[in-house]
Amino acid sequence: MSEQYLVEMEDITVRFPGVLALDRVRFRAERGKVHVLLGENGAGKSTIMKVLAGVYTDYEGRIVFKGEEIVSRSIDEQRQRGVSIIFQEMNLLKNLSVAENIFLGRQPTTAIGGIDWNAMYAAARDLLDSIHSDISEHALVSALSVGQMQMVEIAKALSFHSDIIIMDEPTSALTEKEVDALFAIVAKLKSQGVAIVYISHRLEEILRIGDEVTVFRDGRYIDTVSTAGLTTDRMVAMMVGREMTEYYPKVDVEPGAVLLEARDIVQGQRLKGVSFSARAGEITGFYGLMGAGRTELMRCVFGADTFTSGQILVKGTKQRIASCEQAKRLGIALLTEDRKNQGLILNFDVNTNISLANLDPVMGRTGISHTREDRNSQALVEAVRVKTPSLRQLVRNLSGGNQQKVVICKWLNTNSDVVIFDEPTRGIDVGAKVEIYRIMNSLKEAGKAIVVVSSELTECMGISDRIYVMHEGEVTGLIEGPDMAGLTEETVVSYATGALRNVTKGNDQK
Repeated sequence: MSEQYLVEMEDITVRFPGVLALDRVRFRAERGKVHVLLGENGAGKSTIMKVLAGVYTDYEGRIVFKGEEIVSRSIDEQRQRGVSIIFQEMNLLKNLSVAENIFLGRQPTTAIGGIDWNAMYAAARDLLDSIHSDISEHALVSALSVGQMQMVEIAKALSFHSDIIIMDEPTSALTEKEVDALFAIVAKLKSQGVAIVYISHRLEEILRIGDEVTVFRDGRYIDTVSTAGLTTDRMVAMMVGREMTEYYPKVDVEPGAVLLEARDIVQGQRLKGVSFSARAGEITGFYGLMGAGRTELMRCVFGADTFTSGQILVKGTKQRIASCEQAKRLGIALLTEDRKNQGLILNFDVNTNISLANLDPVMGRTGISHTREDRNSQALVEAVRVKTPSLRQLVRNLSGGNQQKVVICKWLNTNSDVVIFDEPTRGIDVGAKVEIYRIMNSLKEAGKAIVVVSSELTECMGISDRIYVMHEGEVTGLIEGPDMAGLTEETVVSYATGALRNVTKGNDQK
């Protein structure tokens, strides 16, 4: 083992039920550098970092930290050694304040042993200021957005003054301003000799923030390379084992009839008279910054939330959609942005999750026919290319990308005419993204109307046939037809920030 490295992990092997998650892999990190871990979902990136952080303690192999061979027994023990991890799935108590979450279990105390609330809130404020966050230290976590919760997690990790900080998809729900603030903090930590392990599927981020990249594939170590001169094409080839020249595959389909239309939807101050339409054989994209109202709009359309005024038409007929079940009966499907809490039951197996939205194909004379269910689910799993040891595998044991594919299978099982994808590729690797885009294209060719909400601008521009851009509860831009050719990111962002507008409130936004 070399004194050059802060941490060295050799021959790390981890086994889960039915899965060899890591197969004798290695990883090294130096002080004052950002080490990017890259690979498709299920490649083993998060797994090896959870070994280092003390989350997974049943492993084989050797870990040397600060020149001393250690055994990773618990997350608390590793934190005391100087290892912090920011989980992809946030680990906050929503009924407590921001400050209480940051200092949970280690609150400052007064001379008589009670909690020094003033000192705790002041320290939390200092941490939040250091990452340029205007979140109140007194706010309940339950009142925060997903992006704000991520910033609290970052502040919490910074409070441990660690030698190495592991960031697992830290920017997946952050605004551009918050991402810039995070990167500034990373640069500051580097200058202080802290090692950063950065896991991300956003390749442009990797080239911006990383010093070197370690690639895993199917639980095996592939290579470690410097980011100097590295290209996104080369990273993709290393991840998937082949060249991938077409990120956003497109198919040409003549748009058909309008299958879904919303007219002047108002929901308090969140939605201010939003109209849009979605046609058969077309992918309609929605872009906007956090808080623009895109998700709120889709939840209104699907009957998950109520709205103050406006109309929804399905295949030209006005409908009063009062529940998700009614929306489903009308042929509308919604793949929510939060797949773990709203799209899946993690402790159920693949088979059961796929059947949940529509039991009709699996019913026999006396109830659910397990033979029919197996046949039905297997066909969908093969069509969507879900990687699972069996249909009996619990969904919580699958990678994020494969969990998302199970959600897609569930809604394909309903044979809906309108399929709404809300952030379908958040936290998904490049290879899985392309597969999901191909699924969208197959639905498009089948005459379905596809609506995609995406916070990734290049994705929204790459897969959409036309784009609605929202800003503060309104549609400010509609880009379609000849305007899609030569469309620039700057133009879309100008609509998203309200600097430009080509749609007037109340106009027909078809």
